[in-house]
Amino acid sequence: MPRGLADTHRNRRNATLKIMRTRRRLIIGSAVFLVLALALWLARWRILAAAGHLLVDAEPAKRADLIFLLNGDLDTRPGAAAALWKQGLAPRIAIARAESSRAVQMGLVPNITDLALEMLRRDGVPREAIHEIPFPDGVTSTRDEAKAFRTWLRGNPASSVLVVTNAIHTRRARWIFRREFRGSDIRISFFAVPDRRYSVDRWWENEHGFLGVYNEYLKLVYYWLRY
Repeated sequence: MPRGLADTHRNRRNATLKIMRTRRRLIIGSAVFLVLALALWLARWRILAAAGHLLVDAEPAKRADLIFLLNGDLDTRPGAAAALWKQGLAPRIAIARAESSRAVQMGLVPNITDLALEMLRRDGVPREAIHEIPFPDGVTSTRDEAKAFRTWLRGNPASSVLVVTNAIHTRRARWIFRREFRGSDIRISFFAVPDRRYSVDRWWENEHGFLGVYNEYLKLVYYWLRY
């Protein structure tokens, strides 16, 4: 066979083999993608449930010197703190003063901390067992609350603290407190208060659960990037 024809034949054969290899890779890649997509689809509920549970980082309530109640969710947090106090898990409850909105300043609505304090009292916690922690202009975030609490503890010592907050808030709260209390010997544990409106196992079925989990992940990313 003339050399030119042999080279042409070889080039065509190589091109054909290359096309076949490319097709094979595409077929294998498509098959792998479909299998993975099917596996994810079949496991979607478990994955979603795991995403909710990943936000929960708490332990069974242990006796402590003090309960620290985080502001927010009046439907669950104050009642849980009062119940823990009644169980004798701590003799005192502390809460940081929240920022007053313009509506609060105008006297149209009460400050959220005042509402929490009143709920604690109506749930049977005496005023002398409750400590309100001041903070310049009021706390606006969990980080502010941790800062205010550590400053307050300098004059009100405690060797152990039980932080009360919503279940899906516990991982971020623990991360914040671990940073703010770095170098401290205070034992800090977290009590996860379940939400009455949804279950962490099926948070996506409820608007409150969906928004709560979505916002927590956004805030986690924000805190990791900023602090």
